[in-house]
Amino acid sequence: MNLITICLACISLTACKALCLLSTGLYQKPSPTMHYKAIRGEVFMMPCKNWSRVEKEIYNNDFAQFKAEVSHSGNYTCLTSTGWQFLHLEVVDNTLGCWSAKESRVTLKIGAGGYITCPGHNCSNSTNTVWYKGNMRVSELKKLKKRGLSFIAGCLLLHEVMEYDNAVFFCDQELSERGDNWTIRSSVTVEALYIDKYPPRILRPANDIVEEVEPGLSHTLKCVVDFPKADPTVIQWFMKDNGHLKNLTMEKIEEVKEVKWETRVIGKAIIEQVASQDLNKTYICIAQNTSGNVSSTIYLKKTHNIQWPSLIEYSLGSILFVSSLGIVVYLKWLEIQLILKSCWTFDKADVGHKDFDVFLSSVWSTTSVDMVSSPLRHNKDDGTFPFSLDPLELEVPSESLEQLLPHVLEDQWGYRLCLMDRDFLPGEAYTKDVVNAIQRSQMLICLLSAEYFSNNNAVFVLESGVQALLQNSGFKLQLIWTHRGPASLQQLDPPLPVVIQKALKVLPVLKFTSVTNTNFWRSLRKAMPHQRISSLQK
Repeated sequence: MNLITICLACISLTACKALCLLSTGLYQKPSPTMHYKAIRGEVFMMPCKNWSRVEKEIYNNDFAQFKAEVSHSGNYTCLTSTGWQFLHLEVVDNTLGCWSAKESRVTLKIGAGGYITCPGHNCSNSTNTVWYKGNMRVSELKKLKKRGLSFIAGCLLLHEVMEYDNAVFFCDQELSERGDNWTIRSSVTVEALYIDKYPPRILRPANDIVEEVEPGLSHTLKCVVDFPKADPTVIQWFMKDNGHLKNLTMEKIEEVKEVKWETRVIGKAIIEQVASQDLNKTYICIAQNTSGNVSSTIYLKKTHNIQWPSLIEYSLGSILFVSSLGIVVYLKWLEIQLILKSCWTFDKADVGHKDFDVFLSSVWSTTSVDMVSSPLRHNKDDGTFPFSLDPLELEVPSESLEQLLPHVLEDQWGYRLCLMDRDFLPGEAYTKDVVNAIQRSQMLICLLSAEYFSNNNAVFVLESGVQALLQNSGFKLQLIWTHRGPASLQQLDPPLPVVIQKALKVLPVLKFTSVTNTNFWRSLRKAMPHQRISSLQK
């Protein structure tokens, strides 16, 4: 009863078994320590059923199988039915030149015989290789023995492969090192598949295609092939020149993809420096296995270089230019319209329907400075006046431009004027009269001065004239600065409307400085309408 209580109280099952063996007298002396080596990264299986790690956490795994890492190196104990078994495991890098990772996987065809080679079997001079399937010796498995087995120099021959053989096989080989006997345990993953033998398939390049190359540079020839599994694979590149085949040195052959039935392989050959004579040759990729071979032919031609950076620069420059131009046009559209309207003004055929040639807008000042001190006289001999006066003298007692211009335009040049103080009826709506008068006139002349911009009615006339110019290509607007222009339009209170500010920047302006300035009168006469209302009424 005490023995049962002690066994149930044990924390570790392994310790319980040990106590039970001790109490029953079945315990035997431990066997000599086994020394095992495993390759890092490969699958390793403990050679005993229940095992524990010495001086570390206790494991109790049945048939423990894991991917070997350096941290797994250490001492282990196994408790068997006959007693304790001690094991020392050392996980090493693949420093053995005779060991190959390719040997750790093999594909066998179901229904046929197949070899399973123990990885690194050339590392040991021992002829005794012990094979396991899982934790069981292959020689003790009845299913395998029934189908037939053979052990040949580190290889396991299955006389008939079945789907049951999809498993991990282990092989143990003996190795003597510094007086100690080591066992190298390696794993082989076996895939048993229903494989039909057939020739390989070339995916790329397609047959008879042309590849562009850059003379003077290297060029890599690539051949992508799908091979059926469990069949030897061969890829070669050949160069054909005048009927002679030359074997090209293969730079690299690599497996890039593996599916259940096939393996994809890429074979590469490199032309170190493409010469002009290489463009006249034929290049052939040949893929071969035991079921046959296939080939694909390519030709080389000189590439047509496109200066992508230059194209990008030109395209980007064009885009930036067009974008910048669009932004400028968007921001300056009003100014552009005013410039076009003022530069390309066309006389319309409906001049006969107008009532006035000129709407004259000005603001008289009570402090006007006399522009001339004597009557205007016409000198027929010197031709200094561009306008014609009657033989009679024209005398104006105090001559400012606001006083002088109506007499010149109407009395001397024969234009019919619309003057606000003369042609507007008192009491009518001012804004409506102004708009109607502008619409009934061929041209608006504004005499600009400090007093003009201080007068709200005058500013409204100018703004209405600018709007009429934008809407009617046959309308003319002429701005004339007198000598009393404001020092800065930005200082006006309230500020001028935006449309007037922009118009003053871009519209042509005449500057009146003196009555005897013949250039001023010539420019004004040139800007006047070519056809007058008065001539149509005669």
